Amino acid sequence: MYLGQDEHGKELYEWVGRFTTRRERDAAVARRRVGLEQEAEAARARRDNPAATIACEEYADDYIARMEDGRLRQKNGRHYKHSSIDTARSQLRALKAEFGDRTLASVTRHEAVRWAEGIPAGSMQLTVALFARAVDDELLERNPFRGLGRRVEGRRHQIPPTPQEFAALLDACDALDDYALRMRAMIVVSAHSLMRPGEAMAIEWSDIDLPANRGRVARRLYRGRVDLPKSNRERTFALTPSARDALLTLPERKGFVFRNKTGGQLTQPTLTAYWKEVKARARLDFDFYLATKHYGCWYMKVKLGLPNHVIAAQAGWSESQVDKMVATYAHSEVGALDAIDAAWGAVPELPDAIPMQEGADVAL
Repeated sequence: MYLGQDEHGKELYEWVGRFTTRRERDAAVARRRVGLEQEAEAARARRDNPAATIACEEYADDYIARMEDGRLRQKNGRHYKHSSIDTARSQLRALKAEFGDRTLASVTRHEAVRWAEGIPAGSMQLTVALFARAVDDELLERNPFRGLGRRVEGRRHQIPPTPQEFAALLDACDALDDYALRMRAMIVVSAHSLMRPGEAMAIEWSDIDLPANRGRVARRLYRGRVDLPKSNRERTFALTPSARDALLTLPERKGFVFRNKTGGQLTQPTLTAYWKEVKARARLDFDFYLATKHYGCWYMKVKLGLPNHVIAAQAGWSESQVDKMVATYAHSEVGALDAIDAAWGAVPELPDAIPMQEGADVAL
């Protein structure tokens, strides 16, 4: 079958086959010409609209690969942390299961909305971000998942322990026998420094300056890997008297501060197992994060009356997040009614009846 000439004037042919009759030959050539036209049309479509040929799974995998090797970075130019990449990979599994073999351009807004209704809250953010990236790459004109990323409430409405319950958790560390001292120290230091569990598991004695009453959060342990702290930067925290006293109960002064029972590095699964025993002994059901960081923030805000920017400096929160984060963590409403009761109890008792002049307006 004659195809034409190349750029040098050379005639081009394609072998179609050998046929018994001319009619069979002409039919085969006609079918092949239709096939060539379809291939050319598909090539034009790929040039004009790559989203019509790129599968959602392919684009999602490329997105994760670019996060991992540093080609794709955060808005501030930083590399994505391992935790962020793991979260992205986990959240995109549902998208790949539903639309993996579909092209980016084939997903309609109607399909996106209906599918998002059955996805757990908080699992849509990365899908929204992925298709927003496709819009930025000019593969799509509009994001079919726009506005569907629902925020997770998380622990915001979970009440931290009261001072009495916090003390009960400390007492319940006796369930761990010889490890009780270290577990108590970890609880107290985490609460007063506002460290996350992963940060506490990675802190070393070289990060603690006992004479200056200061500590440094330089890293965190995440799924067995050392990474930057959650805030993406190191921070210095004040070592409060309670936290200092707790540290002084520990026998060593080098290596990891909060190690496991055998002296190795403490990991999240091991901490979870230890904490489960403490909760069972105390008959309380607070997770470790709520019982430490949330409790510590509440204590500093409500009990100590520290201003938001001071709490933020201890926790490592940015200035733009101060009020929002303190409102989330401090649970300022906890104990408010008891405070009103206590304040009212200090007021001298009122007489049983208050004499009133006839026709007087009374404001209560």
